[in-house]
Amino acid sequence: MMGRQAWRIWLWLGVLSLGVAHGVQAQMSTAMVNTHSDVLQVPIKNWKTLRDAQVVKQDLDYSCGAASLATLLNYFYGQDLTEEALLKAMDKGDGRASFEDMAKAIPQFGFRAQGFAASWEQLTRLKMPVIVYVKHRKNDHFSVLRGINQDTVWLADPSLGNRTYSRQQFLAMWQTRQDSENADLSGKFLAILPMQAEAKQVGIFFTKTPVRHTGMALQMLAHQRQSN
Repeated sequence: MMGRQAWRIWLWLGVLSLGVAHGVQAQMSTAMVNTHSDVLQVPIKNWKTLRDAQVVKQDLDYSCGAASLATLLNYFYGQDLTEEALLKAMDKGDGRASFEDMAKAIPQFGFRAQGFAASWEQLTRLKMPVIVYVKHRKNDHFSVLRGINQDTVWLADPSLGNRTYSRQQFLAMWQTRQDSENADLSGKFLAILPMQAEAKQVGIFFTKTPVRHTGMALQMLAHQRQSN
């Protein structure tokens, strides 16, 4: 029998799979994404520009939550929010924040949030970005999942910039839960939705066809773009 937590996850996943105000699904169906540079659609000056494109970098040691929120709200929903403004809204001067802190703060900006425990298969069904909780070098960390398929995960990370991981690499960071009743719900994410139904995404920030790129590959790609 499906438990309450599992039912809530499937209900929200149904909402997320439809996109926001039908705008996500319509745009995703026409987007042909071959490389990260095509998705980003920004003038590339050097590999650091490519690495950090459409990512709000964290200014404090523990402000990854606020920076992740700013990244998702700015580049998926077209807001203009700073890490500082979100830290102030959360009343977190040192930057340390939880999913609960984020969920309590964002209604004043016109959005609502819900945290979930989920399985890998549920995560791959998403059609919009979410904030994921991971263990990075044994430290608590938040990042924005902006691309996923069965083999690859693309994160817009407030510390590292745009990074891609194999499924195994990502799961090693993301599978942080131990729940004997729901063993398959091994990771956590925070979904962000607008309070107003007419809100739509802007540009292309999320993809179902992420491409693996190493740091060296990004540098080579940036060099090629400069040469053209």
